[in-house]
Amino acid sequence: MSRRLLFVSLGLLALSPGAHALTFTATAQAQVPGHAAGTFGQPGDPGGPSGGLAWAPDGSAYSLDGARVLYHWETRSGRPLSRRVVQVPASLPGVAQGVGPRLWLEGYRSAGPLRGPFVRVVGERQGQPYQSAFTLRADGQGVVGDVCGGSRERPAACSGVDGRFAAAVERTDGGRATLLAGPREGRPVRRTLPAGRVVALEPSPDGRFVAVLRETRQTPGFDLNARFWLDLVPLSEEEAPVRSRTVGVRVQADDSRPEVHWAGQNRLLTATSALDPNSGGARAHTVQLWDLDRPRPLWTLGDTETLRGAVPSPDGRLFLTVRGGSVPEVHRISDGRFVRALGTAVTAFTPLRGQRTLVSVDIGNGAAELRVVSGPGQGVRLGRTRDGQVTYLAATPDERHLALARDGAVELVDHLGRPLRRQVVGRTPNELAFTADGQVLFAVFPPQGTTGGWQALAWNIRTGQRLALPARTRPLRADLWVQEQAGQGRTRLRALTPAGRVLWQEGWRPAGSAAWHPSLDARALVRVTPQALPSQLEQVAAALHRVDAVSGAISPGVVLRPAGTSPYRGLKLLGVAPDRRHALLSESEGDGCGATFHGLRLADLAGRREVPLPAGLSAALRRESGCGSPVPFPEAAFVPGTGAGAPGLLVRDGNSLNWWLGKR
Repeated sequence: MSRRLLFVSLGLLALSPGAHALTFTATAQAQVPGHAAGTFGQPGDPGGPSGGLAWAPDGSAYSLDGARVLYHWETRSGRPLSRRVVQVPASLPGVAQGVGPRLWLEGYRSAGPLRGPFVRVVGERQGQPYQSAFTLRADGQGVVGDVCGGSRERPAACSGVDGRFAAAVERTDGGRATLLAGPREGRPVRRTLPAGRVVALEPSPDGRFVAVLRETRQTPGFDLNARFWLDLVPLSEEEAPVRSRTVGVRVQADDSRPEVHWAGQNRLLTATSALDPNSGGARAHTVQLWDLDRPRPLWTLGDTETLRGAVPSPDGRLFLTVRGGSVPEVHRISDGRFVRALGTAVTAFTPLRGQRTLVSVDIGNGAAELRVVSGPGQGVRLGRTRDGQVTYLAATPDERHLALARDGAVELVDHLGRPLRRQVVGRTPNELAFTADGQVLFAVFPPQGTTGGWQALAWNIRTGQRLALPARTRPLRADLWVQEQAGQGRTRLRALTPAGRVLWQEGWRPAGSAAWHPSLDARALVRVTPQALPSQLEQVAAALHRVDAVSGAISPGVVLRPAGTSPYRGLKLLGVAPDRRHALLSESEGDGCGATFHGLRLADLAGRREVPLPAGLSAALRRESGCGSPVPFPEAAFVPGTGAGAPGLLVRDGNSLNWWLGKR
């Protein structure tokens, strides 16, 4: 039998509207050394990859990501020497517009009074593209000045000390490029190349040759038969022939930034992308080492390694690359083998009691590691795995069992990270959690197709037995499930037991009109219903109501509206505090390639009002991302274990973990 939901009057609430004034204070921070996950981008991403890698003359290395975070590394140990956010010189156009111009790290300027990482700038000036560059000094100031500047239509590059030798595409006639190359202070040499488009080039360190990556297509645009050619162009006075060999992969250069670099006097490293016929974009780079006297590569690292780039060290023994768009790595040039990672990337987190959190980090070479972090430093290592990166984490209330999700699998481990069970699920969950009693582990999956709703799978953690969940059902405890029923363009929530007995159900609503989230103790859930705004046809406010999970009684709600008027700006429910009184939301907007995160919002469900948050949880969290500018957005969750006391928050901002404590 179903029952109508009852409204609870404010007089019956345990806390009155004006009972307290909640404030938050930052209490602890942990910075995991390394770049945030995904901030380098990958070939095939909208806008292509970002940032770059470079060696310093002393054998240390620099890495710059799409969020403009620059690390300086000691490559012998993988220890970070410094970290800074790069500021683009204000004199360059478009610096203050949106995400601003894109940056690529293209080397290190090492001769003369100006020394430091050399950064390429690509942006827009009055709607037209432009390129510039600057050298980053030790004090963090960028000195504008281009060395060997080029463009996509006319690539250019330098080599030798401070760019002593230069090469550039001078013109293209009849589909054939003419190369202008030689000493920058001397007389250049012109060479005409075979037909095709030059996509990358580099003079040899001694100035005797130019290595060229050339693309040929039978048809413009999407061409499965496009190919790369590696040309060796001699620059001697005598007219010597150009030596060419095929790289042997179909290509899509537009979103992959292919590379060719000299690794000593007689070897070349190439990084090129095959064309993905399913997506029409580029796959990850295939990295190859070539000997000029041999027709085939000495070794190949295929695109399944998810690498991007191959930058050789000054002594020709090592090279830098980025794996999975997240972690810079050092490899040996002799055989391509992995040597070490430069930092780690946090890929998933879940708060634990106190100022502690469980994280999974990408440690390079396709491996992941679980850690418990409670402050500055690496944290306590729990376990390591090479089965792919972890995307979601969860912990039982007593923290004796942990769960992790990765592509196609959900795994249960103990509090030391030792494997207990593995469930093959065939696809990647977008949420992972335990029930409040710690007896059931469940994973939520996004809809498949255009008509299906979200799905969940659940297992008894003691036996590993899979539970027979109805469609769109989430277990709150082993004996209490909540189902989101749908049909005929309508939806409603109802609570039921595993035996199918209905405890309560609400009235029907228009389909897709609400979202909900349970409290950590499963005694309540918060429903968010969109509410129309006057004179705002495409934007809605969020009406939040607390529902008793056992009786179905619903309390009067509170309405939060977006702080801006953009039609693409909205609020998202993130979680319910242990006190069951407060609900956390995020505010963001996006359209096409661009997106903006505006910060966090906090609703007081008992007081029926919004709780003002400090700038560190609102305006200071504002982030902008766009195609080719993969800036990560902050994530936040309530800290468990506070009970009816003031709630605590954990904010993950890339590789930074920040704890905030509430006080009444």
